[in-house]
Amino acid sequence: MLFRLFSYITLGEDNLKIERLGEQKYLIFVNSSYLSNIECDKDKIIESVKKLLLKLRYRLSLQGFYKVKVYLHSKVGIFLELIQLNVADYNYTLDFRILVYLDEKLYFRTKDYFILPGHDIYYLDDFYYCNVDNISNLLEVIEFGDFIYGKELYSIMFKWKKC
Repeated sequence: MLFRLFSYITLGEDNLKIERLGEQKYLIFVNSSYLSNIECDKDKIIESVKKLLLKLRYRLSLQGFYKVKVYLHSKVGIFLELIQLNVADYNYTLDFRILVYLDEKLYFRTKDYFILPGHDIYYLDDFYYCNVDNISNLLEVIEFGDFIYGKELYSIMFKWKKC
């Protein structure tokens, strides 16, 4: 999945970016400041994600049954992928199946080679890729690219070339 981080929606003290990808799919990014309240325990993460989605329930008009993929990175934040699997018979019914991916790779994608560190940079189709763990000044470069993770990352990892 790709995720651009240009604008945030503020919900209380949490910084969010919400992107709707059709009638039944949302991408939600939660800033790393939210992670200070969460332990890296799957049960705690699931509980925190449920609370967050319940806060967003009316803003996003969520109802029915959703599969939620959670990609967690301590340096960047939480990436949520919501896919509606079933529409509820009742207006206020909401349920989640939450899958947490703790050890997923997260890469930063940009067209500007010179903002990335000098090692472990990859190239494919006019874009440069670098593991976010290798970028020390992430907040300074975040506006010049986006994050890539999950299926989309794994589908291109075998095609790119090392710079």
